[in-house]
Amino acid sequence: MSKGETVTVAEVLDRIPIGAFHRRLLAVCGSAWALDGMEVIIISFTLPVLIEAWTLSGLSAGLLGSASLMGMVLGNWGWGWYADRYGRQVAFQWTVLLYGVFTGLTALAVGFYSGFALRFLTGMGLGGALAVDTSYLSEHLPTDRRGRYLVYLDAFWPVGYVLAVVLAWVFLAALPSGGMIAVPVVGAVAGWRLLFAAAAFPALLVFVIRSQLRETPYYLARTGDVEAANERLAAIAEENGEEHAPPDVEGVESTAAASVSRLFAPDIRRQTLMIAAAWFAINFGYYGVFIWLPQTVGAAGVVGNVYGYFLLVGLVQFPGYFSAAYLVEKIGRKPTLGSYLVLSGVFTFVFATAMPGVSLFGLGLSGFWPFFGGLLAASFFSLGAWGAIYAYTPELFPTEARATGNGFAGGVGKIAAVIGPILAGALVEVGYLAALVPLAIAFAAGGVVVLAFGRKTKGEPLR
Repeated sequence: MSKGETVTVAEVLDRIPIGAFHRRLLAVCGSAWALDGMEVIIISFTLPVLIEAWTLSGLSAGLLGSASLMGMVLGNWGWGWYADRYGRQVAFQWTVLLYGVFTGLTALAVGFYSGFALRFLTGMGLGGALAVDTSYLSEHLPTDRRGRYLVYLDAFWPVGYVLAVVLAWVFLAALPSGGMIAVPVVGAVAGWRLLFAAAAFPALLVFVIRSQLRETPYYLARTGDVEAANERLAAIAEENGEEHAPPDVEGVESTAAASVSRLFAPDIRRQTLMIAAAWFAINFGYYGVFIWLPQTVGAAGVVGNVYGYFLLVGLVQFPGYFSAAYLVEKIGRKPTLGSYLVLSGVFTFVFATAMPGVSLFGLGLSGFWPFFGGLLAASFFSLGAWGAIYAYTPELFPTEARATGNGFAGGVGKIAAVIGPILAGALVEVGYLAALVPLAIAFAAGGVVVLAFGRKTKGEPLR
């Protein structure tokens, strides 16, 4: 590379081979992602305990279970805008601190209203972290590895799921009778309170983000700080063992943070609507299934320690991610996301028809293995779809609107994430088939929309 050559940020990043910097970055971003997943899923295990402790009605339980998802709507939108205006790194710090602190404070809740408020505030941090994390990582990756690394990022989600299962087992299932444990000075404390207190440790990750991460070169160049962008690129090359300095990045005029109206400009409007529909579908289906998973597994009459089944559901998600990571680079983001969503719908339907007492056209799907096999396959494909959608979404928006676009699509999705569990909880009184079939249809419909209206991004540099 000759000094003084004028190129774009994408061209420089494409010339820096994957190395130690990228692995360190993935470890930090992935840790935040895993802990985000833990905080989201943990309510599904504590909800049955809180229903009994606070004598909650079905509606109140559904609202409490969806409180963090409601907060994630505002968190996606608000922190996405903030990251485009003030920077990805500072927004990343605040969102992680927010969800860690309010998770811990949930241990002090005394009833539905305080519990709902604290879970809502937790969700604002969770949603913001998801929007900012993907934008931050994507703006440090070469074109030919970006899709795969973004799927790797989302593969940390089942790590968080497994952590949630382990914490729930320790504090809810393994405690003495009554779910109480003696704590010096405090006295007897309910296990669910200790669980939320223990789950506050992600707040410590903010110190790692402050010390290990710097602003992205895309953001620095877009806001006119070309010198800082070049220094950032040189530091990345040096950490990866590159002896030559990257060329000067061409200056990009400073622009104001994108508003939501930018997402509906003629050049990207169709893709905004397409990806928002996909986010709606995947959130509606996923959270509708997984927030009520403990109740669904219980209703299926499985024998033995149910936490073992939950662990298997989480573990099968890893090959789902790795298959998606391979396919997004092999065949592209669009066909991978579309097909995985359709298959998520198919297998959600399969395990729904295998629930006890369900008879559908004499198909003979009843029994443990059709139920559990369908559930594992639905978990495999739905989490693979999550990986693909996180790889796909940042590539659909230009730099000045990337975090805003991520946040908007994620926020639309979290509206569906609120509706899905509440609708499933209401329909379960009719029967599990009635509760689960709408979730299966949503998955499949989202896949069809992506396949019909999505655009190819494989091999294209970020704009």
